[in-house]
Amino acid sequence: MPQQHPYRVYQSTNVQTADQRQLILMLYDGAIRFLGKGAGKIAAGDMEGAHNYLVRSRQIVAELLATLRPEKAGEVGQNLKRLYLYCFNRIVEANLLKDAEIVTEVAHILETLREGWANTRPAARPPAEMPGQSKRINLRG
Repeated sequence: MPQQHPYRVYQSTNVQTADQRQLILMLYDGAIRFLGKGAGKIAAGDMEGAHNYLVRSRQIVAELLATLRPEKAGEVGQNLKRLYLYCFNRIVEANLLKDAEIVTEVAHILETLREGWANTRPAARPPAEMPGQSKRINLRG
């Protein structure tokens, strides 16, 4: 079996053990990073590279949109849905026009949303077991 790159193993473990808030922050980070790289590729005249990064950022925004449950989040959920749809459409437009200004606009929106998520309190976790304390499992049924 081929050995995986250590960073990919770390990254995979990080994603698998993250809570919902951390996953959302990771998605924002990825989208913002890809938008920045896309804008850089536009400035460098590398339209294929720009396309690839903008498609990746669009896919992340699509994932944010797909996992959103606006019916459970009320007005905030509806507003997030509108913002995600706006960002998605603007990324498509930026990709068609290869317009770095649009890319920057979307990145700014996502940075603002990310900041809002980062300032929310993490979900409460169940208390951890005390060191030296073992769980007892009834195997007798």
